[in-house]
Amino acid sequence: MTHEADASGALSDLRVLDLTHPAGHYAGRLLADLGADVVKVEPVEGDPARHWGPSLPGAPAAEASVFFVLLNANKRGLALDLSDERGRAAFLRLLATADVLLESWTPAEAARLRLTDDVLRETRPDLIHASVTGWGISGPYAEWAYADIAANAMSGVMTLAGFVDGPPEQLPDHQGYHTASINAAAGILAALLHRDATGEGQRVEASMFESLLMAEETAMQQADILGTDRARTGGQGALGFKMPGLGIYETTDGHVYAMCTGNAGSGFPGLVQLMRALEGSTPLDAEPYASFIATAMNTAQITVLMADPARAPQVRDLLAEIETKVVAFFARHPKETLYVRGQELRVLIGAVNGPADILASQQLAARGWWREIDDPIRGHLRYPGFPWALAGTPARLRRPAPLLGEHTDEILAETGLVDEERAALRAAGVIGGAR
Repeated sequence: MTHEADASGALSDLRVLDLTHPAGHYAGRLLADLGADVVKVEPVEGDPARHWGPSLPGAPAAEASVFFVLLNANKRGLALDLSDERGRAAFLRLLATADVLLESWTPAEAARLRLTDDVLRETRPDLIHASVTGWGISGPYAEWAYADIAANAMSGVMTLAGFVDGPPEQLPDHQGYHTASINAAAGILAALLHRDATGEGQRVEASMFESLLMAEETAMQQADILGTDRARTGGQGALGFKMPGLGIYETTDGHVYAMCTGNAGSGFPGLVQLMRALEGSTPLDAEPYASFIATAMNTAQITVLMADPARAPQVRDLLAEIETKVVAFFARHPKETLYVRGQELRVLIGAVNGPADILASQQLAARGWWREIDDPIRGHLRYPGFPWALAGTPARLRRPAPLLGEHTDEILAETGLVDEERAALRAAGVIGGAR
C-alpha cells in the first residue's frame, strides 16, 4: 500500500501520478476520492490552473484558484522540472512505484521530454498509461492546441445549444474537461481490471473531442441516415413549434423547467390539475380547451395534427392561447411551490436552481452530501460531495488541494532520495516546495 492511500478506499492499493492539463484534473480527483494515492506532479512554477479565476479571498495567488482547489483535493503535491535531466531521473524513480500515469501531452511534448510510452513502460512494464487530451494522440489534430470551448465548437454541441433565433452557445463550466476526465477514469478502471486478471498494463486514451460527441445524442445518426442537420430548437424542443407546458417559465422568484407534453408523469392533464390545486379553478377547464386537452394534448398527437395542412393553423392558434394561460399561471407562483406540489401530482416540473439554492438543498443536507475540511492556508472549506456512494468502501475527503510542492520532499524520500540529494535538487531549482 502506498504511503498516503486511504486504507478504507476501493482503490487504496494504487498510486497514480497526475501530470494532466486541466482537462484531466477531475480524472485524478475521482481516483483520489476512491482512496488512491494521487500525486499531482507540477512544474516548479506551478500548474497554470493555479491562477484561474475565481479566487479565494485572502489566499496567496498560487493557492487561491477555486478551480484548482476543487479538482485537486485529496492529492499530494510534487513540484518538479521534467525538462532537467535530474528532474526526469527523479520522475522515473517515482514512476517505478506507480500503477497509473495520467498526462495530457501531445506526441511532440512526450518526445521532447523523452517520456514516450516505450520509455515509460521500460521503467514500469505493467503501467496503466492514460492520456487526456483535446483531440487524441493520433490523427491530423493530435498536435493542435485545445481548450474546452474549442472542443465544444468542434464536437457540434454548440450547434445544438441555444435558442432558434440566437447564436450557438457554449456549455457552461468546462463540461468538455469534465467529460474527458470521467471517461479517462472509467478507462483506467477497466484497464486495472484487465491488469489484475492478466498482469498486463496498457495505454488508455480519452479525447475531449470524442467524449463530447455523445452529447449530440442522435444528431449524427440523423445527418447520416436522413441527410439533414439537426438545428437549435430552444424551448420548442424537436417539434419545431412551441408546445404549452414545455420549456422554461418565469415564476415569482425565478424560473422552472416544465415538461408536461409527453407520456411521462401525469402529462398536461396533470398540469391542469396543478392549476386547480393552487388556484381553485383554471380557464383551461372551459371549451374549446378542455376537450382538446383531454383528447390531443401530447407531443405525439399534436405532431399528427400539425402535419395536416387544413388543421395546422387552427391547432397552432389554440396552442398559443393555451400557452398564454400557462405562462400566466407559472408567473403567479414561487418556483418551490410549483416544484413540490407538482411532484405530489406527478407533474414534470423542476425548479431552476442557482448555486445558493443548491447550498440550501434539504435533499443534499439530508444525505450529508457536503464535505468540510480545514485548510491551513485557505481557511475552512466546504467541498461538493461525491458522484457515487459506496457502502463498503466509501469515498472520503482526506485533504485539501496541495500547496505548490507541499509534499515534494515526502514523496521523493519514498523513492529513496536522501536529504542531501533532495537539497541539491532544490538548490539547482529542479524541485520546488517548502522544505
